[in-house]
Amino acid sequence: MATYKFPQFNTEIVNPTVTVSDADIKVNAPDMSISLIVTLETTDSKLYGVELIDIPADNLCYEGEANLMSKAMEGLQQYEV
Repeated sequence: MATYKFPQFNTEIVNPTVTVSDADIKVNAPDMSISLIVTLETTDSKLYGVELIDIPADNLCYEGEANLMSKAMEGLQQYEV
């Protein structure tokens, strides 16, 4: 896993478990992008919820959880430290 730093949190989030809510997908068809809400949970049970916006998408159709997690990990890359 990785370490993430978000501007709204005054801490680094180290090796979290990432969960994606498929109920909270926002599709921006004109820009061919999606936004996702993800939860990051640390080993000491701290939870952080973040919205990842403007993740590029080649196909805006929902293709299952594996694809959704892949897009979430792609969106998280910009916050890696």
